Amino acid sequence: MRNKRNKLVEGYDYSNEELLKLEQEYEQFLSKFGKSRMTASIVLELANLEAFYLNDLDKAIQLLDELINYPGIDHKLQAMAKLNLADFYLMKGERWESTLLYSQVDKAYQEDILGHEARFRNAKLSYYVGDFQWAQAQFDILKASTSKLIANDALDLSVFIMDNLGLDTSAAALNLYAQADLMVFQNRFDEAFAKLDTLNREYPAHALEDDMLYLKSKIYHKQRNYSKTAEMLQTIIDQHPEGIRADNAIFELAELYEKHLDDLEKAKMLYETLFIDYSGSTFAVEARKRFRVLRGDKVK
Repeated sequence: MRNKRNKLVEGYDYSNEELLKLEQEYEQFLSKFGKSRMTASIVLELANLEAFYLNDLDKAIQLLDELINYPGIDHKLQAMAKLNLADFYLMKGERWESTLLYSQVDKAYQEDILGHEARFRNAKLSYYVGDFQWAQAQFDILKASTSKLIANDALDLSVFIMDNLGLDTSAAALNLYAQADLMVFQNRFDEAFAKLDTLNREYPAHALEDDMLYLKSKIYHKQRNYSKTAEMLQTIIDQHPEGIRADNAIFELAELYEKHLDDLEKAKMLYETLFIDYSGSTFAVEARKRFRVLRGDKVK
């Protein structure tokens, strides 16, 4: 059961039948052993399956609403469940439920990575709804997080907001972009494309052009349209090599060729380009490691 789940997380190309079969296996396990603090991690996995792969947010929310109240539940697992539950509420558009849960975890784990993650997600919620200055202030604090992933993501968003928050017109354009970004998070893809079209029409040749391409690549990737994903990323590399999305695009395109498009030579070439030409990128070390693996080196 968990092996199949791990394949989903790693980007395995699954069918809907496989997802339903995996859901059935989880249900059978929980029917046999019950839902309690002892099986809470399994319930958490099932909730993620329902929300992210089977698009049943109501069932995911119900599972986690019950889970966080299990008697004797591990506190850190409960906090992780609250973070996911907050995400699911945000995906449904229930912003206040989300921020309440994020804030609870932030307050309970202020000096822990869980607290940093909660603060990051709450700041991103503020970015989604246009409270850019508060969001950027939080991202600036989180740049010092002990979690490299949170620190890097916070740095990226802080720079992104700073670059696009100069003039009133820029703030208006950034608002449209943030709304589209939230729609992508909520899997409202057609609405996101429409919002990006509005942004492009109202602010032609705007500095957000590479960001719009990047957001479109995220939509296509979620839809598992990997050829269109590659097209968007390649356009960023070709047309915006100096932009802040360039290193992200190179890394993600390399990963796409490695994992989905079966072209290891292209993947290797892109990884090499990244750690040579973009040596200051947060992806450079990982790109070098993956390049060496694809070249056949023994990497510890």
